[in-house]
Amino acid sequence: VFTKSSPTQEERDQFISDMMKLCEERKIQRVPWLIIDPMIFALKHSTRENAETVVSLLTCFKQSTVLSSPNRENIFIERRDKSAVKVNDKEYKIIHPFKHPGAGPCKKSGECSFIIRWHKDIDSVNYTLDLITDSDYYVNTGVHYHDILSARDMCVYRVATLTLVDGTELDTVQLPGLGGCWVDWLPHRTKEKLKHFYIAYNVSDYMVAR
Repeated sequence: VFTKSSPTQEERDQFISDMMKLCEERKIQRVPWLIIDPMIFALKHSTRENAETVVSLLTCFKQSTVLSSPNRENIFIERRDKSAVKVNDKEYKIIHPFKHPGAGPCKKSGECSFIIRWHKDIDSVNYTLDLITDSDYYVNTGVHYHDILSARDMCVYRVATLTLVDGTELDTVQLPGLGGCWVDWLPHRTKEKLKHFYIAYNVSDYMVAR
């Protein structure tokens, strides 16, 4: 939206209000500050005229306890090197070692983990991600799955380092389908290097129950 126009203050206030209502009604995961902060920092280096407006909007997100949290509710799971296994030309499975704090003592063989299946959509360059819950899929992987895990509580994203023409390096958060937005906001970049893939896992339900 902001690459094509600059919403008025009234429109931005309405957007924040609508998002807060949506999050309260549907219990949508709050955005961690660990994601918001680098976005604000990177946008402060943007040459676009309305970049300050976006920074202001993200700051409002950060100030709202309904829309964001200082990471207490999220466990950040980094993908390990060589954790991706190629199934075929259109499918990969990626093992993420992770024990949910609500899983309790575990005596199963292998490491507590979950597997995300990446499969390319037909006639598309895009991938669909699925949390694998079928125990047969975990055979001979050296890991096992706990039923307490839920795809609803996961947010997949990546961090890439962008180098600007003046040599400044910025770590940018890129959500699925939105990685290309930094082309608009930081057109004066000269290089991009993938740093890490992460999954932010929301454990707020466990914390409330506890």
